[in-house]
Amino acid sequence: MTISLVDQAHNNITNYLSEGNIAVDATMGNGFDTLFLAKQIGEFGKVYSFDLQASALQTTEQRLNKEQLVQRVCLIQDDHSQLSDYLTKDGVHSIRCAMFNLGYLPGSDKSIQTGALSTIKALNSVITVLETPGIISILAYTGHDGGREETEAIKAWAHTLSKTDYRVSIQVPKLTKNSPPELILIETIEQELPA
Repeated sequence: MTISLVDQAHNNITNYLSEGNIAVDATMGNGFDTLFLAKQIGEFGKVYSFDLQASALQTTEQRLNKEQLVQRVCLIQDDHSQLSDYLTKDGVHSIRCAMFNLGYLPGSDKSIQTGALSTIKALNSVITVLETPGIISILAYTGHDGGREETEAIKAWAHTLSKTDYRVSIQVPKLTKNSPPELILIETIEQELPA
Protein backbone atom coordinates (compact mmCIF):
# COMPACT_ATOMS: atom_id res chain seq x y z
CA MET A 1 0.00 0.00 0.00
CA THR A 2 1.38 3.39 -0.96
CA ILE A 3 1.37 6.21 1.54
CA SER A 4 -0.03 9.57 0.38
CA LEU A 5 2.23 12.60 0.11
CA VAL A 6 0.15 14.31 2.83
CA ASP A 7 0.81 11.39 5.17
CA GLN A 8 4.50 11.42 4.22
CA ALA A 9 4.65 15.13 5.08
CA HIS A 10 2.90 14.54 8.40
CA ASN A 11 5.18 11.61 9.25
CA ASN A 12 8.29 13.70 8.61
CA ILE A 13 6.96 16.67 10.58
CA THR A 14 6.06 14.47 13.57
CA ASN A 15 9.81 13.86 14.03
CA TYR A 16 10.34 17.58 14.59
CA LEU A 17 7.36 18.90 16.54
CA SER A 18 6.83 18.61 20.27
CA GLU A 19 5.06 20.34 23.14
CA GLY A 20 5.43 24.12 23.12
CA ASN A 21 6.74 24.53 19.56
CA ILE A 22 5.58 27.20 17.13
CA ALA A 23 4.45 26.11 13.67
CA VAL A 24 3.09 27.83 10.57
CA ASP A 25 0.42 26.56 8.20
CA ALA A 26 1.01 28.94 5.30
CA THR A 27 -1.98 27.64 3.32
CA MET A 28 -4.83 26.73 5.65
CA GLY A 29 -7.33 25.45 3.08
CA ASN A 30 -9.84 23.17 4.76
CA GLY A 31 -7.80 23.05 7.97
CA PHE A 32 -6.50 19.48 7.95
CA ASP A 33 -2.83 20.52 8.29
CA THR A 34 -3.72 23.19 10.86
CA LEU A 35 -5.50 20.57 12.97
CA PHE A 36 -2.58 18.16 12.59
CA LEU A 37 -0.11 20.85 13.73
CA ALA A 38 -2.34 21.92 16.64
CA LYS A 39 -2.34 18.34 17.94
CA GLN A 40 1.46 18.15 17.71
CA ILE A 41 2.41 21.36 19.53
CA GLY A 42 0.45 20.78 22.74
CA GLU A 43 -1.32 23.35 24.89
CA PHE A 44 1.73 25.61 25.19
CA GLY A 45 2.54 25.71 21.48
CA LYS A 46 1.05 27.93 18.78
CA VAL A 47 0.09 27.49 15.14
CA TYR A 48 -0.12 30.50 12.84
CA SER A 49 -2.46 29.57 10.01
CA PHE A 50 -3.03 31.67 6.87
CA ASP A 51 -5.56 31.76 4.06
CA LEU A 52 -7.00 34.47 1.83
CA GLN A 53 -10.54 33.11 1.90
CA ALA A 54 -13.01 33.61 4.74
CA SER A 55 -14.56 30.20 3.98
CA ALA A 56 -11.22 28.53 4.77
CA LEU A 57 -11.08 30.22 8.17
CA GLN A 58 -14.68 29.22 8.95
CA THR A 59 -14.14 25.58 8.00
CA THR A 60 -10.86 25.42 9.92
CA GLU A 61 -12.34 27.06 13.01
CA GLN A 62 -15.19 24.53 13.03
CA ARG A 63 -12.71 21.68 12.66
CA LEU A 64 -10.59 23.01 15.55
CA ASN A 65 -13.63 23.67 17.77
CA LYS A 66 -14.80 20.11 17.31
CA GLU A 67 -11.47 18.91 18.73
CA GLN A 68 -11.33 21.75 21.32
CA LEU A 69 -8.03 22.99 19.90
CA VAL A 70 -8.97 26.43 18.58
CA GLN A 71 -7.08 28.18 21.41
CA ARG A 72 -3.80 26.75 20.07
CA VAL A 73 -4.21 28.42 16.68
CA CYS A 74 -4.04 31.98 15.38
CA LEU A 75 -6.28 32.05 12.27
CA ILE A 76 -5.26 34.81 9.87
CA GLN A 77 -7.12 35.90 6.74
CA ASP A 78 -4.28 37.17 4.59
CA ASP A 79 -1.89 36.09 1.87
CA HIS A 80 0.92 33.84 3.10
CA SER A 81 3.44 36.30 1.66
CA GLN A 82 2.55 38.56 4.61
CA LEU A 83 3.26 35.99 7.32
CA SER A 84 6.45 37.71 8.45
CA ASP A 85 4.43 40.77 9.56
CA TYR A 86 2.24 38.65 11.85
CA LEU A 87 5.12 36.69 13.37
CA THR A 88 7.09 39.89 13.99
CA LYS A 89 4.06 41.62 15.54
CA ASP A 90 3.71 38.70 17.98
CA GLY A 91 7.44 38.68 18.76
CA VAL A 92 7.97 35.26 17.15
CA HIS A 93 11.64 34.92 16.25
CA SER A 94 11.80 31.16 15.66
CA ILE A 95 9.52 28.39 14.43
CA ARG A 96 10.02 24.64 14.29
CA CYS A 97 7.94 23.88 11.22
CA ALA A 98 6.11 25.40 8.26
CA MET A 99 3.66 23.63 5.97
CA PHE A 100 2.62 24.69 2.48
CA ASN A 101 -0.14 22.89 0.57
CA LEU A 102 -0.20 24.83 -2.67
CA GLY A 103 -2.77 25.43 -5.39
CA TYR A 104 -6.39 26.38 -4.72
CA LEU A 105 -8.97 25.61 -2.05
CA PRO A 106 -10.83 22.45 -3.11
CA GLY A 107 -14.45 23.19 -3.99
CA SER A 108 -13.89 26.95 -4.26
CA ASP A 109 -12.95 29.58 -6.84
CA LYS A 110 -10.01 28.08 -8.75
CA SER A 111 -8.85 31.55 -9.81
CA ILE A 112 -7.79 32.18 -6.19
CA GLN A 113 -4.62 30.15 -5.89
CA THR A 114 -1.06 30.35 -4.69
CA GLY A 115 1.59 31.66 -7.06
CA ALA A 116 5.36 31.56 -7.32
CA LEU A 117 5.99 35.17 -6.23
CA SER A 118 3.94 35.10 -3.02
CA THR A 119 5.04 31.56 -2.13
CA ILE A 120 8.76 32.38 -2.56
CA LYS A 121 8.27 35.51 -0.42
CA ALA A 122 6.62 33.36 2.27
CA LEU A 123 9.42 30.79 2.06
CA ASN A 124 12.04 33.50 2.44
CA SER A 125 10.23 34.73 5.57
CA VAL A 126 9.98 31.23 7.02
CA ILE A 127 13.56 30.17 6.32
CA THR A 128 14.93 33.14 8.29
CA VAL A 129 13.12 32.06 11.47
CA LEU A 130 13.37 28.28 11.06
CA GLU A 131 15.03 26.61 14.04
CA THR A 132 17.60 23.85 13.97
CA PRO A 133 16.26 21.21 13.98
CA GLY A 134 13.38 22.41 11.82
CA ILE A 135 11.43 21.49 8.71
CA ILE A 136 9.51 23.08 5.85
CA SER A 137 7.07 20.85 3.98
CA ILE A 138 5.76 21.95 0.57
CA LEU A 139 3.10 19.93 -1.22
CA ALA A 140 3.06 21.31 -4.76
CA TYR A 141 0.42 20.46 -7.34
CA THR A 142 1.49 20.65 -10.97
CA GLY A 143 -1.75 19.87 -12.81
CA HIS A 144 -3.52 23.25 -12.70
CA ASP A 145 -2.71 26.49 -14.55
CA GLY A 146 0.45 27.95 -13.05
CA GLY A 147 1.08 24.91 -10.85
CA ARG A 148 4.08 23.60 -12.76
CA GLU A 149 5.66 27.08 -12.91
CA GLU A 150 5.18 27.57 -9.17
CA THR A 151 6.66 24.14 -8.41
CA GLU A 152 9.72 24.72 -10.60
CA ALA A 153 10.28 28.17 -9.05
CA ILE A 154 10.19 26.64 -5.56
CA LYS A 155 12.65 23.90 -6.54
CA ALA A 156 14.98 26.48 -8.07
CA TRP A 157 14.74 28.51 -4.84
CA ALA A 158 15.38 25.42 -2.69
CA HIS A 159 18.52 24.61 -4.68
CA THR A 160 19.98 28.03 -3.80
CA LEU A 161 19.97 27.14 -0.09
CA SER A 162 23.27 26.29 1.57
CA LYS A 163 23.88 22.53 1.35
CA THR A 164 25.75 22.62 4.65
CA ASP A 165 22.75 24.18 6.43
CA TYR A 166 19.77 22.57 4.67
CA ARG A 167 18.84 19.16 3.29
CA VAL A 168 16.37 19.30 0.38
CA SER A 169 14.47 16.21 -0.73
CA ILE A 170 11.79 15.90 -3.41
CA GLN A 171 9.33 13.03 -3.60
CA VAL A 172 7.17 12.36 -6.65
CA PRO A 173 4.74 9.42 -6.59
CA LYS A 174 5.70 6.86 -9.24
CA LEU A 175 2.26 5.54 -10.15
CA THR A 176 0.49 8.76 -11.05
CA LYS A 177 -0.89 10.58 -14.04
CA ASN A 178 0.90 13.13 -16.21
CA SER A 179 1.14 15.92 -13.63
CA PRO A 180 1.88 14.31 -10.27
CA PRO A 181 2.04 16.36 -7.10
CA GLU A 182 5.49 16.78 -5.56
CA LEU A 183 6.49 16.84 -1.91
CA ILE A 184 9.46 19.11 -1.24
CA LEU A 185 11.00 18.83 2.22
CA ILE A 186 13.58 21.27 3.51
CA GLU A 187 15.25 20.29 6.78
CA THR A 188 17.84 22.24 8.74
CA ILE A 189 21.08 20.36 9.35
CA GLU A 190 22.53 20.48 12.83
CA GLN A 191 26.16 21.54 12.71
CA GLU A 192 28.59 19.35 14.62
CA LEU A 193 30.60 21.34 17.11
CA PRO A 194 34.36 20.91 16.88
CA ALA A 195 35.72 18.48 19.45
